[in-house]
Amino acid sequence: SLIMSGIIISSFFSAGLSFLKMLSGENVASIVLYLMGSFSAKSWNDAALLLAVIPAAVITVSIFAESLNVLTLGHRTAATLGLNIKTTRLLFLLLAAVISAVCVSVCGVIGFIGLIVPHLLRFSVSSDNRLLIPLSAICGALLLCAADTCVRLLGSGEIPVGVLTTLAGGPFFIYIFLHKKHAGEL
Repeated sequence: SLIMSGIIISSFFSAGLSFLKMLSGENVASIVLYLMGSFSAKSWNDAALLLAVIPAAVITVSIFAESLNVLTLGHRTAATLGLNIKTTRLLFLLLAAVISAVCVSVCGVIGFIGLIVPHLLRFSVSSDNRLLIPLSAICGALLLCAADTCVRLLGSGEIPVGVLTTLAGGPFFIYIFLHKKHAGEL
């Protein structure tokens, strides 16, 4: 039922998006670029918005990273250790929503960076969120810069960076899924 619910909701929003593209007339190209995630035509005002929000949010998340470590032990253990689970979950949900909203509002939808980088770092470096969160922010930014450089070198026109990250992210998660299935974790 979860998969069917996702398909139904995705279809509903896809129809709404198609309707908006139809109404936009000649501005449809900018909508398509936004949906694919692009750094083209960004201004210093966009950079200022990101600079005002992202470092403060990452620092706040890093300060409370120990609480996130405790939460990963499970709800029962975290409550036994004195963690206020509802407040901690709400804090991290709000911070994740703010970070995502600001990034998507400026750059559009760039898929898989926020999923690939933390997974790779968790496997290769550490699962301690005190280290993982700042490293994910830095490595995610570096990966985005590398992906943007690649699409600018590969294409003569503007290829949205989200296309490359999705092409890389899809196979990565297929590998993770098959690896976990083979290990019996699913």
